[in-house]
Amino acid sequence: MSLSIWMALELDMSIPKILFSTFFFSCLSLSVYATVGGPQHIEVLGLDQKAQKIYLMRHFEDGRARLPQLYYYQLNSANPTTLIQVRSLYINPKTKLIDYDQESTQFYKEIAKIQKRLLLLKPIHNSNASIQILTTKNGTAKAWYDPQEPIDKWTYQYRVKSFRLKSTLQMAESYKQGLNISRVYKVPHKNNMLVTVKYLGIPFEMGYTVEDPVLLTK
Repeated sequence: MSLSIWMALELDMSIPKILFSTFFFSCLSLSVYATVGGPQHIEVLGLDQKAQKIYLMRHFEDGRARLPQLYYYQLNSANPTTLIQVRSLYINPKTKLIDYDQESTQFYKEIAKIQKRLLLLKPIHNSNASIQILTTKNGTAKAWYDPQEPIDKWTYQYRVKSFRLKSTLQMAESYKQGLNISRVYKVPHKNNMLVTVKYLGIPFEMGYTVEDPVLLTK
């Protein structure tokens, strides 16, 4: 066999290997950049009138599929606008440790028990609620896809007001300019209002919105 024919055969046999390698690494690249991020939104559960608590949950709509985080406001406390994080519902019965990735059946059974004693908060469409920006700082952050590449970041200090009600000082970091009120609720039998503020709080991938709850008092 001549040298030229042998080289041609070797080249021909290597083509499938090259094609396979190209296909493999292309698939690997696609899996690395697959969508795993997601927005966060607030679900308002209601008011426990006897315990004077407003319950709500933060849902994480990303690839992790972790349990939502349960919070409450203690309205009859010295600091009713402080959001309190519930931990007791997340203890794994096997490990006795807090586990946000455990199977969800028991968690939602406990949430259903809480919901049975709650009064729903009714949405208000003409609330006159508005965001008062107190300070704005425009800076940069590292891009998720390249730490050497800067992206814009806005840091806000703000209050939410509605008639004679107002919130305490709030802070938000957004990767797109601006904050928006997404929903407003009247608290039953109380001189309080609950607002959710939305902004682009997660810069990962194409960017995802985050909602924060804000309680308004006199």
